[in-house]
Amino acid sequence: EHRVRAYLFVCMLAYRLLSVLQWKLKEASGKEDSWESADMLLQALARVERVEVTFGNEIKTLYLNVTKAITDTLKEIGMSDLLKEETRLADCLKM
Repeated sequence: EHRVRAYLFVCMLAYRLLSVLQWKLKEASGKEDSWESADMLLQALARVERVEVTFGNEIKTLYLNVTKAITDTLKEIGMSDLLKEETRLADCLKM
């Protein structure tokens, strides 16, 4: 029974996230085909890969396969920092 509840929770959470994405796209563009736009954005985001590259004591996070369409759409809905590349210092104390 706990597994069924967990499965239903994940399904409802996914639906809620999809509906919020659809609402944000509709609000940003004013178009009625926001379900299609949300589906296209999710398909494009599925191709994005996150890679961490270590240069000495720095770790750089890169996102591959990010298209201009993805960047523009994320900017429209106020999520331009979602795929932001960043550099941080490695934790040298790890063993």
